[in-house]
Amino acid sequence: AVTMPAAAHTISTPTGHSANCLPTAAGADQFHTSKATSAAFLTLELLHTGKARPAAMKAAEAVGLHGDGLLVSRKSPGIFLQGLAVHGRGGRQLSDAELPRSVVASAFEYTQRQAASSAARRDGGGGGDAMLASRLSCVAFLGDECVTLSLTEELQELHGRYYEPLAAEAPSIEALLSGPRVKKLLFIAGADDVTNVLLPHWAQQLPPGSGAAVMQAVPTMLEVVPEGINKWVGAVTLLADLGLRREALMAVGDGGNDLELVANAGIGIAMGNAVAPVKAAAAAVVDGHDGDGIAEAFERFVL
Repeated sequence: AVTMPAAAHTISTPTGHSANCLPTAAGADQFHTSKATSAAFLTLELLHTGKARPAAMKAAEAVGLHGDGLLVSRKSPGIFLQGLAVHGRGGRQLSDAELPRSVVASAFEYTQRQAASSAARRDGGGGGDAMLASRLSCVAFLGDECVTLSLTEELQELHGRYYEPLAAEAPSIEALLSGPRVKKLLFIAGADDVTNVLLPHWAQQLPPGSGAAVMQAVPTMLEVVPEGINKWVGAVTLLADLGLRREALMAVGDGGNDLELVANAGIGIAMGNAVAPVKAAAAAVVDGHDGDGIAEAFERFVL
């Protein structure tokens, strides 16, 4: 929960209640802010997500939570792209980290080699990198837009199912690098390939000081983000903009990308379906995302 002066910001919550507030996040990824005053207990829900902001707004729209005074809009505070894109009061952008161009080039060169090796294997040949059993897709996030070298079925599903921007196809790595700077990269492959091939390969390729690091939220995806960036770093930026301390923050999460946020918030809450490290770092564990975990967190620690 976050705190702010009493008449500064009023929202209508999904339950129909009105509250003067600052940010918290909703869904499985939430953080909440609050402030006790002589007049009221002020709260605000803010979204923290790995999604691009347009994807978060489309997902919220599908359940009636997009718009001013609701969970997310172009005027609301929030944390997007794993903490890379932070928006403060009025939707003003507060941070804008980016990946080294050499890392972006290496990622797409690796993807091209995997495609070539897969074709060679079908023809009885081989390749230099450890081979994936599944097809590898790679997409670059530029902020509110995405770009790739090959618009695979998996990237189309990323748009259709997960609401991420439909990636434009660049004709070459050089053309991709000549455009807007890349904020993060996303690899998509089979879960076993991500765990046994992609994660160890890129962890080795991106040691401390490389300017980039790997992050994983779901089994079939691996992200490459600027080094030192995570949702907690984004939350620190947002709390500073709102004039709030970390003690005023309740954060709810489930994935490995939520670990730092849950561990450092004033009250860190793990969903029942959270990965083990998030549960270990949390002050409490609530029901899973298929149950009433978010409601339970608010009833126990906010209301």
